[in-house]
Formats: sequence, structure tokens, C-alpha cells
Amino acid sequence: MENSESEIEAQKSFNSPPRRRRSTFFEKRDSIVPQPAIENIDPNLCNKVNEVDEKRNQELKRYHDLLLAEKNQWKEEVKSRRNKYHDLRQQFQIASNSSSRSRISYSVLSNEDIEFLKGKINVSQLVERQADLHKSVMQTRELYRRATELDNVILDHCEKKLRKITDYILENSTVEFKE
Repeated sequence: MENSESEIEAQKSFNSPPRRRRSTFFEKRDSIVPQPAIENIDPNLCNKVNEVDEKRNQELKRYHDLLLAEKNQWKEEVKSRRNKYHDLRQQFQIASNSSSRSRISYSVLSNEDIEFLKGKINVSQLVERQADLHKSVMQTRELYRRATELDNVILDHCEKKLRKITDYILENSTVEFKE
């Protein structure tokens, strides 16, 4: 009998581990820190903290509203620019893709119509001028960057020379300092 009981116990230990107790980590415990006495709490302090919080919340709300307004303004600006770009792109495609036969004959038009069409901006010329302007702006930026670099080099060189001269004068000076 004893052997069979020990064998049963050995089989149980092989089958499954013993049940674990629940962790007591999350159970509510009394705090180690002494609790403040009600007599020691200043009610004005709580009011001041609440006022500061209210002011901060109002400032955050105002800042949020400003950011939201700026975001909406940027959205509208992007939409309007996208629409302008789309319109210009369509006009350019129409002008570049249209054949000579599909263009309007001036003999059919009146003098006012011809003046109006001549006064209208040629989109291809506009695109070329814009590309040239962009190119010249980029060249100007590069020239300005190089000029500032050269200014820094010249300034450093002059400062080194000036430092050398003042050091030489101080080393070879015969005048004594008076205190």
C-alpha cells in the first residue's frame, strides 16, 4: 500500500505543477507616507491651484483654436493653389496638344474678339518665364550662399591678422602697466 501511494503521488507531481496563489501585488495597501491632517491643509492653496489650472486650460484652448484656424487656412490655400495649378495644366495641355486645324481662324472673328485673344496670356510663354524665374532665383540663392561663405573667410582672415598685430604690439611694447 505504501508503495502504491508514493507512486500515485509521484505521478501527480509529474502530471501538473502545483496551483499557484494569486499575486498580492495589486491589492490595496495602506500607504507608508503619512497622510496630511485636515487642519494642515490650506483651502486657499487648492483654490490657487484650481485657478492656475483653469488659466492654463484656457490658454491651451486658445492656442488649440489658433492652430486649428491656421490649419484650416492652410487647407484652403492648398486647395486654391491645387485648383489654379490644375487649371493652368489643363490650359497648357490643350494649347500644346491642339493641332493647327483645330485653332480658330481669325477671319471668322471680329476685331474685338481678336484684341481679346491677343491680350490673353500665352500659357506656354508663362510656363517658360516661370521656369526661367525659378532658375534665376536658385542661381541667386547659390551666389548669396557663396558670398556669405566668402565673407566669413575674409572676416576670419582679418581677425587672425589683427590678433597677430595686437600680440606683436603687446609683446614688444616698452610701456609698463600701472595698477
